[in-house]
Amino acid sequence: MRLLILTPIILILTALDSGASHAKDGATIVPEDPRAVVARWLELHRTGKRDDASALTTGTPNHRANVLLPSNRDTGVRVERSLGNERVAAVVTGALEDSRDGERVLLFWLIRRDGIWRINKSNSLEKRVADERLRGFLEAGDVRWHVQRDQLVGNWEGGPCKPPGSNGLACWSELQLNDDSRYRLLSWGPGGPDPEGAMQGKWRIAEGKIVLSHQDRTFECIVTWMSADQLEIESADGKVHAVYDRTTAPAAGEAGTSNPSRGGNRE
Repeated sequence: MRLLILTPIILILTALDSGASHAKDGATIVPEDPRAVVARWLELHRTGKRDDASALTTGTPNHRANVLLPSNRDTGVRVERSLGNERVAAVVTGALEDSRDGERVLLFWLIRRDGIWRINKSNSLEKRVADERLRGFLEAGDVRWHVQRDQLVGNWEGGPCKPPGSNGLACWSELQLNDDSRYRLLSWGPGGPDPEGAMQGKWRIAEGKIVLSHQDRTFECIVTWMSADQLEIESADGKVHAVYDRTTAPAAGEAGTSNPSRGGNRE
């Protein structure tokens, strides 16, 4: 009698375990955001699981990434940037390793149907052309960058600009976003930097915005453009606008150091 009772239980557990394994290997698990969909497609394609990768697309012939990337080999291509709204999204990878005619990237266009993101189009483009497509897409008022924390950690420099918390235009600004959620913002005019006047506090990502806390105030900065080496932010009221170039990516918890010898306008 005990054997008869245990047998159905064993069969049920086996079926559940089998279903979970299938979900891990195939496209049964549907990623929730466009970045995750493309990252999943790249991994499935790399491991030769073309049917599962195809299940993440709409089946359109305009999806050409499957013929532009070799299967069963890690090319090092990874998702780099993503932006979109509730209906359409664009996802860009890093540079293709086998490019011979300048730096090229893969650009994926996704659409959302019944709450599920699917790859609709993809192609290989020169990076400058992909940037032009992204800037055109940004002209739609409801498009936002899908900002990731690891994209922002590092040291950034820019000027002239109007940084968050400043009273006016600065000749130069240094923004350090550290992996321990602390930041340091130093900006100065013609007189040069004053390290003691740096703004410091905690930073976080919220709904595609960089939120900087300082004492009892917070500053929300909308990301208006981003790439591996450039970051543009502005406030919701448009009063704050700054363009930063990446200098270094500090180790986790590193406070970073400013360069007080740099001042005035950028050369």
